[in-house]
Amino acid sequence: MTNETGAASSDKNEILKKYTRQPYPALVKPAPNAEPDETDENEDGRYRALVQHMEKRGNAPRFRIIDRRGHIYGCGYAYLLGWFYTPPETLSIQTTTHVFTLTGKGLEKIEQSLLREKVKELREFHPGQDQEPEPGQPIITNLTISSPFDKSAE
Repeated sequence: MTNETGAASSDKNEILKKYTRQPYPALVKPAPNAEPDETDENEDGRYRALVQHMEKRGNAPRFRIIDRRGHIYGCGYAYLLGWFYTPPETLSIQTTTHVFTLTGKGLEKIEQSLLREKVKELREFHPGQDQEPEPGQPIITNLTISSPFDKSAE
């Protein structure tokens, strides 16, 4: 009888091994990221109309638009309704709350970055404060911002 029980026990162990999953390894907290946020920013202090994310960020990526006075308008890509590009010098960006009309040069790079959700920041050029951008880089010479919420009640 011991042989039969031993054989039954052996068969049971083989079946358990065959159909039982291996235990998951213990969860390990990832090491903190000591690296700064990876962006396409230059270090020489020159004006940049476009700062890009080097990789897609999170589930709700956002971007911001900064006018020459330093006012910052933030927007999530989820609230970006669309844009209208009139080559070579006008790009209108429509969000749920604002319409940003950019005028300048090299705006096709900004349009392509919007398409890929790579825009982190758009900045209007301020002639008195900013250094000229590198040749071939986009430049936003004028930024017009309108919102239906800014209209006074009539």
